[in-house]
Amino acid sequence: MSAVRRFLDLGSGHLPRVDRERLDEAVRFGGLGAPSACMAGPYGWFVHVPDDTAVGAWDGTPALAAILAHARALGCDHVLIDADGPVDDALPWFDED
Repeated sequence: MSAVRRFLDLGSGHLPRVDRERLDEAVRFGGLGAPSACMAGPYGWFVHVPDDTAVGAWDGTPALAAILAHARALGCDHVLIDADGPVDDALPWFDED
Protein backbone atom coordinates (compact mmCIF):
# COMPACT_ATOMS: atom_id res chain seq x y z
CA MET A 1 0.00 0.00 0.00
CA SER A 2 1.38 3.40 -0.92
CA ALA A 3 1.25 6.53 1.21
CA VAL A 4 0.86 10.13 0.16
CA ARG A 5 2.67 12.74 2.27
CA ARG A 6 2.15 16.50 2.54
CA PHE A 7 4.91 19.08 2.52
CA LEU A 8 4.96 22.82 3.08
CA ASP A 9 6.64 24.81 0.29
CA LEU A 10 8.28 28.05 1.48
CA GLY A 11 10.63 30.68 0.16
CA SER A 12 14.10 30.69 1.69
CA GLY A 13 13.53 34.26 2.87
CA HIS A 14 11.57 32.74 5.75
CA LEU A 15 14.97 31.84 7.23
CA PRO A 16 17.53 34.44 8.26
CA ARG A 17 20.88 34.15 6.50
CA VAL A 18 22.51 32.69 9.65
CA ASP A 19 20.02 29.79 9.64
CA ARG A 20 20.52 29.13 5.94
CA GLU A 21 24.28 28.96 6.50
CA ARG A 22 23.78 26.72 9.55
CA LEU A 23 21.59 24.30 7.57
CA ASP A 24 24.27 24.07 4.88
CA GLU A 25 26.87 23.28 7.54
CA ALA A 26 24.63 20.69 9.20
CA VAL A 27 24.07 18.87 5.90
CA ARG A 28 27.72 19.11 4.89
CA PHE A 29 28.92 17.61 8.18
CA GLY A 30 26.43 14.74 8.36
CA GLY A 31 23.46 16.39 10.03
CA LEU A 32 25.22 17.44 13.20
CA GLY A 33 23.20 20.21 14.73
CA ALA A 34 20.33 19.93 12.27
CA PRO A 35 16.89 20.04 13.88
CA SER A 36 15.82 16.86 12.10
CA ALA A 37 16.61 14.95 8.93
CA CYS A 38 17.56 17.46 6.27
CA MET A 39 18.74 17.29 2.67
CA ALA A 40 20.26 20.17 0.73
CA GLY A 41 19.75 20.92 -2.92
CA PRO A 42 21.10 23.61 -5.21
CA TYR A 43 18.38 26.10 -4.23
CA GLY A 44 17.32 25.12 -0.71
CA TRP A 45 16.56 22.35 1.76
CA PHE A 46 14.06 19.56 2.35
CA VAL A 47 13.53 19.20 6.10
CA HIS A 48 11.62 16.51 7.98
CA VAL A 49 9.04 17.84 10.44
CA PRO A 50 9.56 16.09 13.80
CA ASP A 51 6.55 14.88 15.79
CA ASP A 52 7.23 17.20 18.70
CA THR A 53 8.31 20.81 19.05
CA ALA A 54 11.88 19.95 20.04
CA VAL A 55 14.48 20.88 17.46
CA GLY A 56 17.36 19.04 19.09
CA ALA A 57 20.73 20.72 19.21
CA TRP A 58 19.76 23.48 16.77
CA ASP A 59 21.73 26.58 17.69
CA GLY A 60 20.22 28.86 15.08
CA THR A 61 17.44 31.40 15.49
CA PRO A 62 13.86 30.47 16.45
CA ALA A 63 12.75 30.94 12.82
CA LEU A 64 13.27 27.29 11.84
CA ALA A 65 11.42 26.04 14.93
CA ALA A 66 8.51 28.33 13.97
CA ILE A 67 8.51 26.95 10.41
CA LEU A 68 8.50 23.36 11.68
CA ALA A 69 5.69 24.11 14.16
CA HIS A 70 3.65 25.77 11.40
CA ALA A 71 4.18 22.80 9.08
CA ARG A 72 3.21 20.39 11.87
CA ALA A 73 0.00 22.36 12.53
CA LEU A 74 -0.84 22.07 8.82
CA GLY A 75 -0.32 18.29 8.91
CA CYS A 76 2.87 18.34 6.84
CA ASP A 77 5.64 15.76 7.16
CA HIS A 78 8.30 17.87 5.43
CA VAL A 79 9.15 21.44 4.51
CA LEU A 80 10.71 22.44 1.20
CA ILE A 81 12.57 25.70 1.77
CA ASP A 82 13.45 26.91 -1.69
CA ALA A 83 14.85 30.11 -3.19
CA ASP A 84 11.82 30.38 -5.48
CA GLY A 85 9.27 29.15 -2.94
CA PRO A 86 6.21 31.15 -1.95
CA VAL A 87 5.80 33.57 0.94
CA ASP A 88 3.55 32.44 3.79
CA ASP A 89 2.04 35.42 5.60
CA ALA A 90 1.81 33.37 8.81
CA LEU A 91 5.62 33.36 9.11
CA PRO A 92 8.19 36.17 9.31
CA TRP A 93 10.12 37.16 6.19
CA PHE A 94 13.77 38.14 6.45
CA ASP A 95 14.64 40.57 3.66
CA GLU A 96 18.42 40.16 3.80
CA ASP A 97 19.37 39.46 0.19
